[in-house]
Amino acid sequence: MTVDNSEDFEKFDRINTLVDQLRQNNDGHLACDALIDLLERHPSVEFGTPGEPIHTIEHYDGQYEDLLNKSLDRRPTYMTIWMLNRIINASPDNKDDLIEKMKTYINHPLADNEARTAAQGFYNFQTKH
Repeated sequence: MTVDNSEDFEKFDRINTLVDQLRQNNDGHLACDALIDLLERHPSVEFGTPGEPIHTIEHYDGQYEDLLNKSLDRRPTYMTIWMLNRIINASPDNKDDLIEKMKTYINHPLADNEARTAAQGFYNFQTKH
């Protein structure tokens, strides 16, 4: 599915219906990769605050984090950087490593300006700069 912009309400409704169905399935975690890919392919689309795709991905705690990290390394977006910050806020054991990872996205060559700005802001917040 291609989402043209943040006001493509018909497609948002379709996405929301699909993710609602995913959360009802025992194997819904298998769609995390596709949902993260959706965020990566549409870096300028805001899916909500945070939005149903992100709520659905985060529903599968412990099953999506590696997929998210791979996506961030390929092409960080505002939404995937925001997800990383939400993980950091949960105070994981590897919090310091994740904050350092956030720092690398400030100058990532495939990140757009919005993603870089978000990475800088979250890094500053996490390190109290």
